[in-house]
Amino acid sequence: MPKISRFFIKSGMLFLLFGIFIYAISEFPGFNDKLPLLPVYWHMIALGWITQIIMGVSLWMFPKGKNSLSKHGSKLAWISFFSLNLGLLLRFVSEPFLYVHRELLQVSYLCSIVLQILGVFCFILEIWPRLTPVPRKPV
Repeated sequence: MPKISRFFIKSGMLFLLFGIFIYAISEFPGFNDKLPLLPVYWHMIALGWITQIIMGVSLWMFPKGKNSLSKHGSKLAWISFFSLNLGLLLRFVSEPFLYVHRELLQVSYLCSIVLQILGVFCFILEIWPRLTPVPRKPV
């Protein structure tokens, strides 16, 4: 398994663990009124866990082609990993407090969105060339 796949899958598992923890905290009476944690939970589960597991497995399973340089992952895959995770972490730090300190956290919230989009875009650029049909042998 390539190193980049291990990083995507392990970070996905961490986001699952923290997502369940955030959901458990938000279920305490009176706590959800102070901080809106449900959007953080959904982003941890949807983008943090499910999407990263899918990315890690697809980078592992789809053939790299003949011009693959590294078994540890390409620069594009690493950019995808770091920008997606940094964007998610910025979102988790800024989103619950966005309604209280809008002026302070608006820039970090917007940066988190841009980083997440960049991560997904880099992943698409990395995986797209791998989606070629396998030539069939004539019967």
